[in-house]
Amino acid sequence: MQPDTQGRALLELENIGCLKHAEVIFKRGLNIVKAPNASGKTSLVRGLTSMFSDMIPPAHVLALDNVNGRVRLQYGGHTYEKYFRRTPFGSVTVTGSMLPFADHRAFDACVALSETGVVHKVTGGGAAFRDYLEALSYGKRYNVIVSVAQELVNELNRELAGPIFAKFEALPLLLTELTSLHMERDRVREKIEESQTVREVEVQDFFKKVEDKASQLSREEMTLSGLEKDLAREREREQQLLSFLELADDSAKVAVHIREGIAESKERQSSIRKEILKQKALSKGLKSEVQTLRRQAEKRRIEKASGREELEKDLDSLSKAVILKEEEIQRAERFPSDATKYPDRLVIEVRRELMRKIEYLNQVIEYFQEKYMRRMTSARLRFNRNVTKAFEQLRLKGFEKVFLDQEFALHIVRENSIEQPVETLSASEKLTVSLILMLAAKDAFLPDFPLFIVDELTLSYDPERFRQIVSYITKRVPYVIVTSLASSGTGGIQVMYEA
Repeated sequence: MQPDTQGRALLELENIGCLKHAEVIFKRGLNIVKAPNASGKTSLVRGLTSMFSDMIPPAHVLALDNVNGRVRLQYGGHTYEKYFRRTPFGSVTVTGSMLPFADHRAFDACVALSETGVVHKVTGGGAAFRDYLEALSYGKRYNVIVSVAQELVNELNRELAGPIFAKFEALPLLLTELTSLHMERDRVREKIEESQTVREVEVQDFFKKVEDKASQLSREEMTLSGLEKDLAREREREQQLLSFLELADDSAKVAVHIREGIAESKERQSSIRKEILKQKALSKGLKSEVQTLRRQAEKRRIEKASGREELEKDLDSLSKAVILKEEEIQRAERFPSDATKYPDRLVIEVRRELMRKIEYLNQVIEYFQEKYMRRMTSARLRFNRNVTKAFEQLRLKGFEKVFLDQEFALHIVRENSIEQPVETLSASEKLTVSLILMLAAKDAFLPDFPLFIVDELTLSYDPERFRQIVSYITKRVPYVIVTSLASSGTGGIQVMYEA
């Protein structure tokens, strides 16, 4: 069956839902699809919806007991087809073409199924519409960017606060500890140098004492040498006098004087011998002292100052501690070469890079948050204007005002400015509000979309009000499709057309 090119569309379904095969022609204006329960009205709507939106899962479109299914729509002189196939794993894949005006947002704005967002939300008493307007106005894209960027910021902050940077955070303390170790080591070195200087002065003083004692010994030895020379001269004088005595007459006065001289010489020799003995004893003692002092001086020269060994042990311990602390600082300053991330890189460089990334991401968050707020504010204002316009033009009784506040919460204001909670509305009023909200969303975000579908929502609807709303929709949308329950004796799916 070929569609009429004057605003007609032919929909063919194979193995879609409970429909093994079906052909339906839609015309411009109102198309009322009637059929008994469980005869395929909702399957028809889902099959048609799959041609312009991917919001209904393919598994909900393909018949449960079939492997393959097909939807074909002839529209505007072109044919569009979509194929459904069940894989061996049970999932359903879909291939084929979409209508040229396809838009995933159309499911929420132009398809009034019981599972559609607005209908489900309002009939269930829901009053929050932020997510609804986010999806329709693409504000959700900005929100997703903000969320992703914020998660990246959180991830980078967690990384900076994690164990791989923990050592770097301790770096100031490590540097302070290293400085303290250096200062302590310098202090010990100064003590060692000071004690060495003092020891050298003491050794020098000791050697000076040795030199002084050696000089004294030298003087005493010179004195002893002089005494021995004096003794030798006195002996020689005595011999000379004895020689003279042999030549002189014993009675002569000369002999007397010679004898007196010999006696005097012997006395002097005795005295000198005593002095020599005394001087030898003194020299011997001095020599012994000099030798003792020299041994002690040499020992002092080679031995360390008192406590220096302990100081050198402290110095060695501090030097090792400095090396260990420097190695610890190097580990804190640079990632190891076998690290999974940032191998052999300076921690401060990596940290600086991460901080720059966080700064950039925060700018992205700020930028898209502002765009999100502007987009959502604009979407809410446009949506509210269209809702107000629809209620004014429909002149529905009982409603003074319906709007979303700044928090995107729905407010229903009845006559006399009395606000009524959504959940307390009647079933018919909930459906009225749902359809008007959807139509307002379509006018605001999908003004050129040519379809509006209402699937079997008339069961609990006021017929007069439903006809009034459908007429209003038909004036604004080229193709309006309404499914309705027919008696079981009417057979299969039938379509009634109203221009």
